[in-house]
Amino acid sequence: MKADELLSATVEEYLETIYNMSMEGELVIGARLAEKFRVSPPTVTEMLKRLVRDGYVEMDNKRHVMLTEAGYQAAEAVLRRHRLTERFLVDMLGMQWHQVHEEACRLEHFISGAVEARVISNLNNPTTCPHGNPIPGSVPNARTYLKDHQAVRLSSVEPGEQAKILCISEVVEDEEALIMYLHEKGLTPEIVVKVVSQHSTDPLTHVAQVLLEVEGREVAISEGVATKIWVTR
Repeated sequence: MKADELLSATVEEYLETIYNMSMEGELVIGARLAEKFRVSPPTVTEMLKRLVRDGYVEMDNKRHVMLTEAGYQAAEAVLRRHRLTERFLVDMLGMQWHQVHEEACRLEHFISGAVEARVISNLNNPTTCPHGNPIPGSVPNARTYLKDHQAVRLSSVEPGEQAKILCISEVVEDEEALIMYLHEKGLTPEIVVKVVSQHSTDPLTHVAQVLLEVEGREVAISEGVATKIWVTR
């Protein structure tokens, strides 16, 4: 594929997802992508063949998917538009942080370079989206952002320790639902939390949960949700 050809929205979404999974240290395989996009494994296989053909991904003998440098650059271009759009919707249009992910997904494929430049100028060159994830091109290295901040998953923080929320994972089946849930719990970037206990069990659902102290309140979330929150100690 030539550099000046536009990528389809579907290709961009695949590259975004592979990028986010790689950034968070997750193994990228076809089955995980099928789960993410709610499509059949053969559908994913065909898309991966196309991405390999066009030079955006590589696959090893275990079928692990890795972005090439061209793939990284293409993914970062669309993620930059996505996260800038989220910033625009929150900072300039007054939408709430939990309302903007799906809107940005629809708009990101149509943002021109001129609009991108105006958003950056008007927002004084923001470095992260409202969910705390880095805007490629506005931080030293978006690919190593978590490592550079020595970030860990909240689920790995020991009881008694405090941590500050850095960002919310974008590697989930429905980011909008997760963000709404965290919004209701008051768990947003820059908030400091204290882990009260790990591995307790909700008496009603019997689901493993993490108990937190958040601004003087006790908040319980599932361990699954805690793995989607990146924090710094």
